[in-house]
Amino acid sequence: MDRVRLAIVGCGNISQLNAPGYLRHPRCEVVALCDTEPQRAERRAREWGITPRVYSDLKQVLEDSAVDAVELLTPTWMHADQIVAALAAGKHVSCQKPLAITLAEADRIADAVARARTTFRVTENFLYYPPIVKAKELLDAGVIGEPSLVRIHTTRAVNITGGGMELDPDAMVWRRDRGRNPGGPLYDDGVHKYATAALWIGEIGDISAIVSHGADFLAETPAAAMWRFKGRDCLGIIDYTASPEMTIRARYYKADEFFEIHGSRGIIWVTRCTGEMLDMPAVVLLRGTETVSYQVPADWRLGFDGAAADFVDSLIAGRQPAQDVSTAKHILSVPLAIYEAARIGRPVAPAPLG
Repeated sequence: MDRVRLAIVGCGNISQLNAPGYLRHPRCEVVALCDTEPQRAERRAREWGITPRVYSDLKQVLEDSAVDAVELLTPTWMHADQIVAALAAGKHVSCQKPLAITLAEADRIADAVARARTTFRVTENFLYYPPIVKAKELLDAGVIGEPSLVRIHTTRAVNITGGGMELDPDAMVWRRDRGRNPGGPLYDDGVHKYATAALWIGEIGDISAIVSHGADFLAETPAAAMWRFKGRDCLGIIDYTASPEMTIRARYYKADEFFEIHGSRGIIWVTRCTGEMLDMPAVVLLRGTETVSYQVPADWRLGFDGAAADFVDSLIAGRQPAQDVSTAKHILSVPLAIYEAARIGRPVAPAPLG
């Protein structure tokens, strides 16, 4: 394969971030758009300056012999059926996170991947976000020595300044359906953070957690979870808070993150991600008497561009991109273990890798 002919399935909110990287890639052509509301797909085509075929049903995409690969940007409860069908049709598949809504669905997807002759991955933009990548480079170079703790803090706000994407409120409807969505931010957003922790340190082990539940099913703040990374003398902590009376800078969503990695010789901070709350360099290294700042590109959208490029490049090179189905299942199992640990009041093991 020397060129990838791609169909984007689902033209809602997140397509505004996922599509540009494909549209700019010199060896990718977006040949089809699919949405249950074709007029939405047609509007995206005009916004992106392309003239693709427009479909209203995934089946039409899978019957199109001119489509090599699909990017599934659909509600999570649809993923299992769509992934299995697309792989059976001989298409390469990239699917928006999270992988699925249950581990049983994840196993079904894994079986389909094992039978397929094509490539599957879960789209995980955090793995390509330049500050997170820079932190990984510093860790691998041993700059802070042996890591002992990773903390990932997320602040959720109501008010932002600095723009923000045009968001269709209908995208929240299925997320509030308990039959189609197993949780709130710790699940839908948290998978980004567990994937980041696993990238930096490795497999996540037994988890303890406290999760608050307000009147809104999707609130889940304040919440905190803690685990030990398997085979490492290193802990992971993730926490979510809400600041409804605070305004933050953000171009996309009403949230921001702060990452902290402690090691035997120093500390790494990643000071921003989804938003731009802090006036600080994106990556800071603290080594006692020395502080080093790294001014790496920090627009959150760049992670999506990197994810798109890696999928196209991997198909052309014939290699497996991150995140494969085994890793995606492990990452999916982390929030499910968090919910169970919070419910029963004792540690719960997520599904192992492999």
